[in-house]
Amino acid sequence: MAPDELADYDDALLMADTGRGGREAFAALIRRHQHAVLAIAYRFLGDRSDAEDVAQEVFLRLWGAAPRYRPDKPLPAFLRTLTVHLCLDRRRKARPLVLMDDLEPAGSQNPEAELDAAERRRALSAALSRLPSAQRMAIVLFHMEGLSVREVADLLETSPKAAESLLSRARSSLRAGLGAMLSPRGPSQRPEGFSDPVR
Repeated sequence: MAPDELADYDDALLMADTGRGGREAFAALIRRHQHAVLAIAYRFLGDRSDAEDVAQEVFLRLWGAAPRYRPDKPLPAFLRTLTVHLCLDRRRKARPLVLMDDLEPAGSQNPEAELDAAERRRALSAALSRLPSAQRMAIVLFHMEGLSVREVADLLETSPKAAESLLSRARSSLRAGLGAMLSPRGPSQRPEGFSDPVR
């Protein structure tokens, strides 16, 4: 079947075909989901090569699991769970986290502001890389992937209350590590994007 036809199939149908050895269906699943898998892995590991290794392992495991796949859980959630666990397993090799691939586009109207923003990103990346792995993954999932506290808890196999605690401790550590840089915001203000989770 042509790749453009497979693009219209839902994940359950593609997984069923993959489970019967359908390589085109499997390739369609990779094209559909590889960006999301790579994004989580890269944000957590901070290294493109390591992230690509994790993504390759995720899809190898998906191929192996396809014959037993049951569509009770949406495939993106299954892949996210697998990616999180493989990243946590790889934590011992983690390098400083990179939040964005590139700095602001060249030719910015305000080079001084651009440099300041780049410095903040580097400092935040370094501070995140020093967090314990569970806190770091909670921050990645909640603040960068936009998941709810309950979704973070499910992925980290803990309770929502424990996930909130992870996020709170992580933000406290980040504020302490970035205090001097963030002080112009005032003692009661938090870094942008790091407000406490809504229950």
